[in-house]
Amino acid sequence: MIRITALGLFLLCPWGCGLLGPSCLDRQKTGPVTTIVGEVAPARIVVHQVPYGTEGSQNDAHISWVGQAAADGPRIGVYATKVGCADFRPPPATNGDACALLGRAGSIDGQIATTLIITNGRGNPDILGSPAEYKLWVVGDPEQSARYTIDITWFYGPDC
Repeated sequence: MIRITALGLFLLCPWGCGLLGPSCLDRQKTGPVTTIVGEVAPARIVVHQVPYGTEGSQNDAHISWVGQAAADGPRIGVYATKVGCADFRPPPATNGDACALLGRAGSIDGQIATTLIITNGRGNPDILGSPAEYKLWVVGDPEQSARYTIDITWFYGPDC
């Protein structure tokens, strides 16, 4: 009877539910890196050089802008590149290696992606350099300006 109860408990509770140690969610860690508040004029590009939060294995840039859910609201794009990128052009333009995309968010093909994830393997200097940092390029809507906020956090742990 005890074996059946233990087996039933095992089957009902997926790995990581905390019976034999910390749950999957308990092993996740996150913390602040920086917050950017800005405005991009119509058809313009604004660039921000930001630190990479090396406490984690990735940085999550959470992007929001005024009117993002409105049918007639502005449509912006946010692109991440290495810090050495000096002359970024948004897709479909072809950029050199320094301006290769590390991540992308905003208005993409009629959808809105509000999180841009940069993975750097806990500050691997081969990807972002030393100190670990990158650039975020905010590309404005062709016809209207947009005020935006980019809240960047570091993350470390398993994906649950």
